[in-house]
Amino acid sequence: MSNTPYSLTPELDRPIKLPEAPLRGDEVCAERYIDDDYAKQEWRNMWMKTWNVAGLSYHAEEPGDYVTTNLGAESIICVRGDDNVIRAFYNTCPHRGTRITDEGESFANQFTCPYHGWQFDRQGNTIHAPNDNDFKQGSPCGKARLKEIQCRDLFGFIWINMDPDASSLEEFLGETVCTDLASYNIQDMVRVLNMTADSPCNWKIITDNFNEAYHVQVLHPGLIPYIEANHEACQFDTLPEGHNRGWFPSHNPSVLHEGEEVAEHLAVIMRQWNLNPEDYYGKENHGKIRHALQEAKRELGELKGYKHYQNYASYQFTDYVIYNIFPNTVLSAGPDGVQLLRPRPHPSGDPQRCLFDHWWMVQPVKGMKTTPSPAGGPDLPVRDCEHDQFMYGDKSLGRTADEDLSIAKMQQEGLSSAGFQGYYLTHQERRVQRFHEVLNDYMNSEKK
Repeated sequence: MSNTPYSLTPELDRPIKLPEAPLRGDEVCAERYIDDDYAKQEWRNMWMKTWNVAGLSYHAEEPGDYVTTNLGAESIICVRGDDNVIRAFYNTCPHRGTRITDEGESFANQFTCPYHGWQFDRQGNTIHAPNDNDFKQGSPCGKARLKEIQCRDLFGFIWINMDPDASSLEEFLGETVCTDLASYNIQDMVRVLNMTADSPCNWKIITDNFNEAYHVQVLHPGLIPYIEANHEACQFDTLPEGHNRGWFPSHNPSVLHEGEEVAEHLAVIMRQWNLNPEDYYGKENHGKIRHALQEAKRELGELKGYKHYQNYASYQFTDYVIYNIFPNTVLSAGPDGVQLLRPRPHPSGDPQRCLFDHWWMVQPVKGMKTTPSPAGGPDLPVRDCEHDQFMYGDKSLGRTADEDLSIAKMQQEGLSSAGFQGYYLTHQERRVQRFHEVLNDYMNSEKK
C-alpha cells in the first residue's frame, strides 16, 4: 500500500484527487476480445493471479456456512471452519476430480463427493473414504485433501486468489480503495438483487463500458436529470495498483439538463428530506440541490434511522463513486447502497460470451421494508434474495444495465471486423487505456 496518507474527513465535497498513474499509450487490438488463444493466456497470466469476489461474508457467518462460486471454468468452495476462518478450495474431489457442490450458498457439517462418497471436513481434510484399506498408497483419510487457495473476508465480501504467491488483498487493493470502501460499511448491507445474464460479448467489453462515462449523454439520457454527465464536472482517477475510480456529483440535474423543473425522481428524494422541489425551479437553482440535500441528510439522517451516515464525507450523502477494481469488479457506491456490476469469463471458454452479474446491496434502515429496484419493476423487499440467472434478452437487468448491454453485441461484432483499426480514445476515457495497460502487464509476465 502507498505511503501517502489518505483519509476521508466530513468536509470533503469530492474524493481526494491523487496523482494519476502514467499511461504508455498501448494499442488496444481486437485479438483480446475474440481470440481463443488470447483468452487461454489471459486465464493463466491474469485470472489465476488476481483477487476476485467470491460472495458475501454474511452468507458464511457461522461454521459450516459456505459459498460456492464459479469463475470461468473453475468452481471454488468458500467455507467457514470451526476456528471461524473462511477457507477456499477448488471444487474438485482429490479422488477422481468430481465437483462436490453446486454454485450457491448453503451449510454443511462435512462435504461429500456424490460419486464415491469421499467426505471432507471444513478444513478440507479427507475424513472418510469407503474401503479405505484398499488403497496401495495408504488410506486417503488424513492424507489427501481439497486443494486450498488464498481467501479473505474484507468489506463484507469473500475474496479469493488462485496464486499462492500473490500479494495480500490489502496491498492489491491499495490504500485509496481500502479507505474508501471501509467508509461505506458494506458489511452491514443486505443483497436484495442478484441477477446473472449470459451475455453475447467478451467480458472486457462490459469492463471497458464501466471504465468510462463518455457514453452516458448518448446511451443514458435518463440519468441526466439527476446525475452529472458532463465530464468536466466529474473526476476520474487511475490508481497505482491498477484500479480506477470515477466520481459523479449526483442528486442534482447535470449541467447538460435542459429542463427548468426538478425531475420527479429527484423531487421524491428531496421531499423525503424536507426540501421543497419548487424552491429549486430553474437551471440557476439546480446546482443548489446537492448541497441542500447533504446538509439535510447530515442533520436529519440519524433521526430518520440512517445510522450509516454517521461518518460520511459530505459528497457521500449525495454522489455516486464507481470503483473499477481490476480486473472485473465494478462497485458503484451511493449514499444508501452499492451495486456490484461484474462480467465474468464464460465457463465454456468462448471469448465472445460472458456472464454478467448485477447485485444491489442496501443499508437496512429501521422501518423501511422495501427499496427501489435498480432493475425496474416494483420495489424490492429489504431481505436477502434468491439468485436469478437467464440468457440476456429474456429479462431486464434494469434500464441502465439494459442500455449498456444493448450495445455490447454490436461492439463485439464490430471488433471482429477487418475494418477495426484499434481504439481512438478521448482523455476522459483514460481509465479504459489504463485498464488495458494493466492487463498487458499481466499478459507479458514471465510466469506462464
